[in-house]
Amino acid sequence: MQSHDVLDSLPDDTLARRAQRGDAAAFDVLVARHAPELWRFVAHTYPEPADCDDIVQETFIAAWKALPTFAFNSQFRTWLYALASRKTIDALRRRRPQNDLDSATERPDSRPGPGQQAEHNAFMTALSRELALLPYPARAAWWLREVYDLPLAEIATVLHTTEGSVRGLLQRTRKRLATTLAEFKP
Repeated sequence: MQSHDVLDSLPDDTLARRAQRGDAAAFDVLVARHAPELWRFVAHTYPEPADCDDIVQETFIAAWKALPTFAFNSQFRTWLYALASRKTIDALRRRRPQNDLDSATERPDSRPGPGQQAEHNAFMTALSRELALLPYPARAAWWLREVYDLPLAEIATVLHTTEGSVRGLLQRTRKRLATTLAEFKP
């Protein structure tokens, strides 16, 4: 078994501890393991897809710099989501103020398909538009819970809030989405 294969088989915490001691190869494995998932998270919570690569890169740079202070009070993945969340918020603050309705992009599906595909696309467009209207914490909480299936405690850590606040965000977000997307109910 090669050295890289051995690293690939190690859990995140072990790799993070090795990276804390300066093992760049261990950190490279963590980047490769978590970059696609972090990119999807950022892409779903930040309105400009063109900037997502930069935000994810800034997240990993910040992670490398802050790794010596990582105390393993949470999972490494949770810590990365928290860093990505902060970097996304920073990027949102740097943006020019825009009307989120104007910045919500519709992604038409170019594939021909039956009516169900058209209805699904309409639903996804409406869902994306409604999520774009939400404040960042509500949008991030929804994605972390509904798509990435993170536990409430981890979401609270990522968003620097309490589990009760996350529950409230999710409840209000789900209620709003149920109301605004009621036309899509079967």
